[in-house]
Order: sequence, then C-alpha cells, then structure tokens
Amino acid sequence: MLTLILGPSGSGKSVRLREELRQRARSRQRSILIVPEQFTSSTEGALYHALGDELSAYVESYSFTSLAETLLRRYGGAAVPTLSEAGRAVLVSRQRRSAAFCQKAAETISELKSAGIRPETLADYANAPGADKDKLGELALIFGTYETLLAQTAMDPGDRVELAAKSLDQAFFAGRTVYIDEFDTFNHSKRAMLAAMLPVADVTVSLCCD
Repeated sequence: MLTLILGPSGSGKSVRLREELRQRARSRQRSILIVPEQFTSSTEGALYHALGDELSAYVESYSFTSLAETLLRRYGGAAVPTLSEAGRAVLVSRQRRSAAFCQKAAETISELKSAGIRPETLADYANAPGADKDKLGELALIFGTYETLLAQTAMDPGDRVELAAKSLDQAFFAGRTVYIDEFDTFNHSKRAMLAAMLPVADVTVSLCCD
C-alpha cells in the first residue's frame, strides 16, 4: 500500500512522518526510513536524539544506495566487481580519445544511465526528425561500446540499485513499514527500487507539492 504525505516546504511533513516512526517504535513495531545519501548521518543522529537508545533500535535508516548494498549482501551480488567513477572514465578511454573527452563522455554516460537511457534508445533518438544525428549517433556508439566492455569486466556503479531491486521480496519487509523522506525526485534506479518495493511493502512517502 502507498500512502503520500503532501504539503509545501516547511508544512511539517517530516515532523508528522517522524511522529509516526515514534509511535510505531513505542508499540515495538519496526520501520525503515529511506532518505537521500547526504542526509543519512544527520537523520541517524536526529532519530537517536528523538527516540533514545531503546526506541531508535526499531528504526533502520538507509539511503537507496545503502539499502541496495544490504540487499546485495543478503541475496547475493555484493561481491560483483564495480567500477568507480574514475574507472568509468578509464573504460571509456579505451576508445582512444583525449582525456578531457573521455571524462566528459563518462559524465554523460552516468547521466544517461541515471535517466534510464540505453544505447539503443539513444540511437533511435539520433534518427528522430530534427535531431543532431551525427553527435547523438556517435554518443550512442560510444555508450554501446562502453556497455559491451563493461559486461566483460565489471558493473557500472549506477546498476547496483537496479540489481538489488530484482532480488527484493516480501520476506525482507516482513513486520516493517517503509517511510521515504526528503527526496525532490527519483532517478531511474530509484524508481526501479520503488517499483519492486510497492507490491510487497507498506510505503509512506513524504513529498513537497509547492
């Protein structure tokens, strides 16, 4: 089941969400709270301050990335070699381009993967009316070659959340409700995790609607 907590910035959405977490903890019910990566440390501190030592044990705090790593350790896949951001640029450099070009291409590939764009999709865009066929076509070839080389060596860091989503099941959420807070948007891999989560868990999402 999906529940939405909607309101403008500063309207108390997070306060309400954390009060629900407090009430569940007092009833000895377990919860999972997912926040953006940059908020995980401050969120854990705030939860401990609000709930204390005993009750804070009933709330597990994750980012989508750390949740994915937990799932991969549990269901398999954590040991799959994964490129770093620098490794992505090195792999692109196998296509014999300048260092600056390879760095920019690696950043572009990261953005494309975040948006869920595949090389074949990009190639289709290149053939669309009004598209810059040469540039998009070349980028599609670079992206496709990168994916081919990647399959022979390691996993792109952007693919780990999607891999974890494929292993998600109801057993992981047994007895636990999921709360999601502080997100402005969800990229492709996060949407894949949400799509896997919603059929098997009770999920409450707090969103701004300014």
